[in-house]
Amino acid sequence: MQAANTQQAFWLHSICRKILCISVFGFTLLFQAENLKAENTGNHDPDLQQWKKNLWPEAKALGIRYSTFKSLIKDTQPDYKLPRVRTHKDWAKIAKAEKLRKSKPLKKGAQTGKFPASCYRPRQKEFLFPTSYFPPKHLNSLIRRGKLLKQKYNSIFKKIETDFGVDVKAVLGIWGRETAFGIAKNRYDGIRTLLSLAYAGPAESRKGHIANLLIAMKFIDDGHISAKNYKTSFAGATGYPQFTPDVFEKYATDADGDGRKDIWNSVPDAVASTARYLKGIGWQTNQPWGYEVQLPDGFDCSLEGPKSRMKISEWKKLGVRRVNKEGGKTPAFPDPDLLAQFMAPAGMPGPKFLVFENFEVFRRYNKADLYALFVGHLGDQIYCNGPKKKCNFKAAWPAKDHFNFSRKRICEMQIHLQRLNASDEIPDGLFGGKTRRGIGNFEKSIGRKTSCYPSKSLLKILQTKAK
Repeated sequence: MQAANTQQAFWLHSICRKILCISVFGFTLLFQAENLKAENTGNHDPDLQQWKKNLWPEAKALGIRYSTFKSLIKDTQPDYKLPRVRTHKDWAKIAKAEKLRKSKPLKKGAQTGKFPASCYRPRQKEFLFPTSYFPPKHLNSLIRRGKLLKQKYNSIFKKIETDFGVDVKAVLGIWGRETAFGIAKNRYDGIRTLLSLAYAGPAESRKGHIANLLIAMKFIDDGHISAKNYKTSFAGATGYPQFTPDVFEKYATDADGDGRKDIWNSVPDAVASTARYLKGIGWQTNQPWGYEVQLPDGFDCSLEGPKSRMKISEWKKLGVRRVNKEGGKTPAFPDPDLLAQFMAPAGMPGPKFLVFENFEVFRRYNKADLYALFVGHLGDQIYCNGPKKKCNFKAAWPAKDHFNFSRKRICEMQIHLQRLNASDEIPDGLFGGKTRRGIGNFEKSIGRKTSCYPSKSLLKILQTKAK
């Protein structure tokens, strides 16, 4: 650092007058200091040191050795570059600003101005324009890899299905979506990530992150993985199936009999652990996750969502049928008394589905409609034999984003829908089921045919009506 500063000073002196040089040199040092500030915050934080001391009794109660505890967190500092990790002072400022915003709600006719904090929470971009969640090249690559794994581990997979009553195709769908069957590697230091979230994450979630930090220390201490190899996502998930430590503690399984629950390298352990987890959160044996359907003209797409769940026999009365991908007789639904809900992740322009309880199980794994649809569809494709047309969606996804999907535009639309009593959704800038239902409700209120899909013209109408 000192050598770099000397070179910088020499260069500056060679091109500027002395007084200007001093000013520029001083600014340079200040800029360098600001850049280092975020990285060094916490190095001499007495609150952090006390927080670590207070953590030891809890670790001790779990049976974690002090040598392990000390080696893991003694010199570990929060990573303030992670999403949703801030200094305590910054969190206080954020809370104050949000409190002020809530004390002055926007009136009807006012401009959207600053959006609520819920619109700025970190999210993946593919949760906007639905079509982008199903890139054909990536999906086809996952299908090929999944079929190879199915062939290689067929006997093990069948035993896991018998032991847990869960279709392995559902597990492979999750594994493929989460880490591309192990190709996508976690790159964050696991302990540092969990410590960052536990100490400097949102106040309302710190308790849960503290618990996960302690659990992670415990499974490292127990030898399931080394601290060096323990890597996570920025949110603290790990392994082939992306388990958080609390899920690992409750559901991880030693299926290969080596004495370790290795969800990072052992295919039997990872698949069995995921199957056990799915069963634990409600998986229904011998039931599908859902079917693609075709709809009659004039169908009301605002019927989407769990509030409109009804028996298959009732959906049939409304004219809902399974799609026919092969020609000939249209396939039948299963038990007519089975409860199902309608879902159209791209509104009426895209594929439509009736989904069952196992779809909700996927959403408990990751609370997103597109995620649940992706893993269900990927699993079906891996186990599907025959031409591509037979296995793929029959209806096409919207080819182009004519709305210009963005968090800001969706959030503005949600605010207008809320003001006009078409939706009670908390604006979040994401195009989910509640937003689609709200669009459908508004379209009906103005005499439009329901599409449950955003458009530039619809946004203009909302802007005018909300004035």
